[in-house]
Amino acid sequence: MFNSVFRWRTGAMMLLAPVFLAAGPASAQAADWPSKPVTIVVAFPPGGMTDVVSRGLAKELSATFKQPFIVENKAGASGQVATEYAARQAADGYTLLIAATGYVIAPYTRAKINYDPRKDLVSVAALAQIPNVIVVNPAVPAKTVPEFLDWARKQDGVPYATPGAGGSTHLAGELLRKLSDIPFVHVPYRGGAAAALDTISGQLQVGFQDGGTVSPFLRSGQLRAIAITGAKRSALLPDVPTLHESGFKNFDVYTWVGLHAPAGTPPEILNKLNASIGSIMNSPEMVSSLKTHSSEPFAAMDLAQTRQFVEDELTKWSDLVRTTGVKFDD
Repeated sequence: MFNSVFRWRTGAMMLLAPVFLAAGPASAQAADWPSKPVTIVVAFPPGGMTDVVSRGLAKELSATFKQPFIVENKAGASGQVATEYAARQAADGYTLLIAATGYVIAPYTRAKINYDPRKDLVSVAALAQIPNVIVVNPAVPAKTVPEFLDWARKQDGVPYATPGAGGSTHLAGELLRKLSDIPFVHVPYRGGAAAALDTISGQLQVGFQDGGTVSPFLRSGQLRAIAITGAKRSALLPDVPTLHESGFKNFDVYTWVGLHAPAGTPPEILNKLNASIGSIMNSPEMVSSLKTHSSEPFAAMDLAQTRQFVEDELTKWSDLVRTTGVKFDD
């Protein structure tokens, strides 16, 4: 009897040994993370709002963890090139992704997408939010939302410029078109700067833009802000009303930037990152830096709160895409 039990226990331990051996090194690696440079893949080109946030965060993470956090820009397909690349990388904490709102929009607007935000990646932190703004050329005789709507209804068509197709600014314009029955016509540009310059020159009279891009032109008087498309007024543009308070109830469309990691990244690493980022993004230095680019940090959220925020965003954008009918074949 003793020999039988001994043989069973010995056999069981031999079967379990590979599990313990596999778990041991992985746990140790997570505890020692980071022991080498970390790559932050950024879904947009250098110089844009997402890139600015990424480089500021990378600098602070490098100082916190005593290892280089290296920004690698992989632009293309409205952020999908970088997102799909990051989803295929090892879940070891050494490849991270910073993406904008397209991360939660593309699954509903694009026919071909090679990642699932619920399965292939895990959201680590919401970094910064940027108000979207309806802007007009100063020649437009409207300064308030009612005046703007009255003017727009008298036009044969109202072309509006955005930084590109499929982003939050594009969806904001299409939602207002749907709700107001104004003949808005989307004109996508390759980036916010080009869209702003053509609105300033009068090529187009109206733009739906992120606040970071247009704030210098608002200060100089080259553009005029009509409304914020988020649900709440922005502390960065406190005198600009929201569409929500102007009669379009629950109109809440804005740009946000978040950090994500390949699914399966050890929880110890995710918790380290989340805790550090919450402190970094809300430090006086980072708040001041973001303000100069017309953006602001989210209040610190733990991992569970971050994932719930992203889940809520996925639901919101699914509903919004269904309402507007915006779809792409590519």
